[in-house]
Amino acid sequence: MNNNIENNPFCKKYNTPHDAIPYDSIELEHFIPAIKEGIRQEEECINAICANNDTPNFENTIEPFERAGDMLGDVIRAFEALINSHSNDAIVAVSEEINKLHTEHSNNITLNEKLFERIKYVYENKDEHRQLRKEQIRLLDDIYTMFVRSGANLKDKERDEYRSLCQKLSMLSLKFQENIIKDTDAYTLHITNKKDLEGLPSDLIETAASTAADEGKKGWIFTLHRPCYIPFITFCKNRELRKQMYMEYSTLGAKGNSYDNRNIVIESVNTRLRLANLLGYDTYSDYVLAERMAKNSDAVYAMLGKLTWAYLPAARKEMSEIIETAKQAEGDDFEFMPWDFAYYSERLKEAKYSISDELVRPYFELEQAIYGVFYLATRLYGISFRENKKVPTYNPDVRVWEVFDYNGEYLALLYCDFYARKGKHAGAWMDSLKPQYRDSKGKDHRPHITLSTNYRKPAADKPTLLNFDELNTLLHEFGHCLHGILSDVTYASQCSPNVLWDFVEMPSQIMENFAIEEEFLKAFAFHYKTGETIPSDIIDKIRKSHTFKAAYQCIRQVGLGLIDQSWHNISQPFEGDVLEFEHKVTAALRLMPVVKETAITPQFSHIMSGGYSAGYYSYKWAEMLDADAFSLFKEQGVLNMHVAESFRNNILSKGDTEHPMELYMRFRGRKPQIDALLKRDGIEE
Repeated sequence: MNNNIENNPFCKKYNTPHDAIPYDSIELEHFIPAIKEGIRQEEECINAICANNDTPNFENTIEPFERAGDMLGDVIRAFEALINSHSNDAIVAVSEEINKLHTEHSNNITLNEKLFERIKYVYENKDEHRQLRKEQIRLLDDIYTMFVRSGANLKDKERDEYRSLCQKLSMLSLKFQENIIKDTDAYTLHITNKKDLEGLPSDLIETAASTAADEGKKGWIFTLHRPCYIPFITFCKNRELRKQMYMEYSTLGAKGNSYDNRNIVIESVNTRLRLANLLGYDTYSDYVLAERMAKNSDAVYAMLGKLTWAYLPAARKEMSEIIETAKQAEGDDFEFMPWDFAYYSERLKEAKYSISDELVRPYFELEQAIYGVFYLATRLYGISFRENKKVPTYNPDVRVWEVFDYNGEYLALLYCDFYARKGKHAGAWMDSLKPQYRDSKGKDHRPHITLSTNYRKPAADKPTLLNFDELNTLLHEFGHCLHGILSDVTYASQCSPNVLWDFVEMPSQIMENFAIEEEFLKAFAFHYKTGETIPSDIIDKIRKSHTFKAAYQCIRQVGLGLIDQSWHNISQPFEGDVLEFEHKVTAALRLMPVVKETAITPQFSHIMSGGYSAGYYSYKWAEMLDADAFSLFKEQGVLNMHVAESFRNNILSKGDTEHPMELYMRFRGRKPQIDALLKRDGIEE
């Protein structure tokens, strides 16, 4: 190690609470040298494994391979948190270099013939190692499969092509996401006429005024970031402004400007197809689904088909009601368009259930909502949270909590980044800065988990107030966090939530079920001004309105799943029009007129740059699981600690140590059934 790297914060003792990443002393310039040092250290471990002349076994091959690369992983995760939190040109440039280095390094490992020979020997002779624990056998199987699926059996020119394809996909993914961030940031709607604000929530207006003031302008500035866009399109009475915002949002990545993603989409799906062909699969979907609970695209299409059959009639009925609401307000000749959907569906919801976002927002102040999800975790699992302001963070907005088990033992660090900002990735997500695992001496290394959302930042005289969907989002991502926090495994690659993609959403989605439970809501939902507990009649309205548009939302998710599957089920390189392809795929599910310039694919980060390619169906798959699992809570008490303990011990703590269906059946006592989902959504009684 040279002197330069010795002074790098990643290479020194951190001296931070719980060995947290020392973001307060890390500069952008530190990442590339630290990545290179991490690569050097892992290569050293790999070389030692390959140089071992003893007969390969779990102890001298699989275990040291699993434990190699600790530093490299820490640096990469630290950087990912940074770029997701606040991206700019300088960070993107570093990201491109890191992606290039890491992709090349990963390929060097999986295409290392001598290393693979040793792993293959252990795999093929695993029956002789009867002393291996179940989790060790699964680890061995997973490592061997990972090598095979990463080209270990390829030879000569095919190996070189595989390397090239991986490098290309890495850069395409990065560019796709960069374009969406920049295209989103590039547009603002500047309003100077107060009349145009009619219908908009007061806190949105205040935020828009603050944004305008920050830019030295009079009036109000609205952006395409979801905390601004969603309430604008839902409440703005000015139809022309709704249309303007809708068109700008729905053409992200497809405007014909320098941020256009359509060619990247084509390159990405064709590159994935070629990679799958190299590895012996007809389609990329075949390649992906071979290592999913679904197993193949037939099973995915069967599930999506069943959902369509069950939900489409109800979705058409819902849409008819919304269109009728619009015509009652505007006249029988009113031509209903997509930019009218959110506005008039909200009007119908208010009429049917006497409920609106503005009615519930005062009770869902962010600080109280944070307390609420912490309270829920305490009631269910006995864990507690204590904020620690001494932990360095990757952005000034980030807050950190220490998490402790029921017996007072330290469990994890939880980093929370709640507010939207320029350059931050859209949406909400959970991630990990450090995994949970036990080292070779048996020491339990506890995880460092991140939770990120894009809520509006509080105005000077008003806190952040959440609508019901935003509360759901908090519960969802917190569910992912609990999966990570409660992990209790030996090997880092098996820690929660490193499970099969079509199982990973179940522990998060099950948390959303609590959002309509009175016992939960009464514990934290107090009016931010008066302190009044949320009234039971409002909870009743929330519960009754919970199935509003459930069929529409399901069909929308089915459509997204079909778009994903269709792109990744091509068996020949795609040469057509991206938007036309998408419109044809979703034609049978159409509930509103199509605006030909708009599409989801060019901004569909989940499948183009987020790891869900050929796997977006996972949300609906996991929804069936979470509804069925929560029915056990409903049967025995929604805050029943015995059921929660079983859920923790059989699912949350187990990570990928066993197949998820085995874990699920151990918790539920049987295979999952769809009945609970249909009942929850009001499709069946």
